[in-house]
Amino acid sequence: MEIREIKNPLFLKDLDQNELKNVCNDIREFIIDYTSQNGGYLSGNLSAVELSVMLNKVFSSDDVLIFDGNDLNYTNKILNGMVDKLQFNCNGAYSLANALGLAASRDLEHKDYNVVCVVNSSDLLSGRNIETLNLISNSGKRLIIVFNDDTTIDRGIGLIDRLISGLRTTKGYTNLKDNVKDLIRPAKKGDKIIENIHNFKTNIKKTMLDEGIFSEFNIDYIGPIDGHDLNDLNRAFEIAKEKTYPAVVHCITTKGKGFRYAEASTSDAWNKVGKFDKENGKMLASEKDNYLYAKNIVGMTMEKLMGINDDIVCVTSRNINDYGVANIFAKYPQRCFDTVSSAENSLSFASGLALDGKIPFITLRSFELLNAFKELNNQINKLYRPMIIGFINDGNLNYDLLANLNNVYIYEPEDSKKLQNALYTGISLDKPLIVIYPEKCIEFNEINDFSQINLGIWEKSANNDMNKVAVFASGTDLKQIKEIIDSNELPYDLINTASYSPMDEECLKEILENHEHLFFYGHKLETKILKYLNRNSCKATVEFIDEEGINTLFDRIKDKLNA
Repeated sequence: MEIREIKNPLFLKDLDQNELKNVCNDIREFIIDYTSQNGGYLSGNLSAVELSVMLNKVFSSDDVLIFDGNDLNYTNKILNGMVDKLQFNCNGAYSLANALGLAASRDLEHKDYNVVCVVNSSDLLSGRNIETLNLISNSGKRLIIVFNDDTTIDRGIGLIDRLISGLRTTKGYTNLKDNVKDLIRPAKKGDKIIENIHNFKTNIKKTMLDEGIFSEFNIDYIGPIDGHDLNDLNRAFEIAKEKTYPAVVHCITTKGKGFRYAEASTSDAWNKVGKFDKENGKMLASEKDNYLYAKNIVGMTMEKLMGINDDIVCVTSRNINDYGVANIFAKYPQRCFDTVSSAENSLSFASGLALDGKIPFITLRSFELLNAFKELNNQINKLYRPMIIGFINDGNLNYDLLANLNNVYIYEPEDSKKLQNALYTGISLDKPLIVIYPEKCIEFNEINDFSQINLGIWEKSANNDMNKVAVFASGTDLKQIKEIIDSNELPYDLINTASYSPMDEECLKEILENHEHLFFYGHKLETKILKYLNRNSCKATVEFIDEEGINTLFDRIKDKLNA
């Protein structure tokens, strides 16, 4: 079928099992094709195709389906005519609380629709969702949780992982319970035997499963079931619909289902991907062979530094491939810690390591900054010990929040050499260092002889003698701006503001005194600059330019000079 012509999921209602299988196959092929050309979340979405199709078949348009982030919701969006809204970024772990709020509002309005929340295996029992499960338990609200347990990659630790593993190992329990009836009913006193077996198995299930996790929250447990079996999914969802209290449907699925390279992977490398060749499974990072994802350059550098300094340890709160540290975990397992928890808890854990003389390296994504800020401000900002925090910037990093951290070095290098040297510099500082690097690939030039970076100093990347216009920029944008200035012999000074904190006030003061027009690209320094201008007289005009395109910046400059 033509996937892009789908407008809503109503057509599923009249399809038989074979037709539904064909729909699943077509959607799966579309997801593989789409992500190969655009990048996105692949493995998790491939695991959730069948359960998403059956949810849209079993439940009505009046019911509410919520998916925990873009690593699960592609099929649901496709079925609702939202192909163009398949997005790359993912902010999960809030959906369960959203679902409970909707259920509470439904009951206040005396309405009768179902609220269904699909959560993946790495998020269901996260700290935030444990709190929500407790709220669900206390509320008793009618709410269905679909637990997509894509087992092939996610590696948990501790008690929670053992409990989930216990659930998985009972796969086939439901089928055995059903099939045993047919085997023994013809026998004499067969009904009594059936009753005894039923009681025995119910007690096993109650002891090993329900009371292990979900019954402690007063949540009825259905499963485990094969999350790729349309009949099993149909039965489980129909049963869940009849519940008048919270229920969880445990679906065991295969991450990367239908794409052999993802299925065969023993890591989570296919969870979030850039463009790739779907025929051979090779990533298309760049047309140039010497381009690598910045996160992988960081991982390679830290692996090298850990070989030099035994005090360096690695901390992560999410899947290790997504943060570029898989090789570090493989090479130095005793010095690596997967906290399987929130970013803020991981930062507190890393602070404890630092207090005892270790040098923690912890990776975060830009969307985690808001939740992590309390720990950054209250603990990290008061820690006079080395710690390296790598922030992967997907374009949504909140620089205004970072402006509040006055006791932390913050650096955004423009190329791989300075990125490597920044990490090297961080291990010998007297306080923590935040290094910001992009989600994308950058040109990789490996260095073997590291050198210290003089933090707090801005550099002129391009300059002239006219003293009219100064452009301030940092990160990977700097290279493109410099090339335009150089190739066109434009009369602009270009100031590299890679050192976001501390800000080079001496350089800024000099520029303010000698230039007529100042342009700050990317709004990265807006808060700090405005505070500085409030304290100092400024004759120059100051403008802040959004990151909507390099051409916008130079058009604004030309307008200013021609006025």
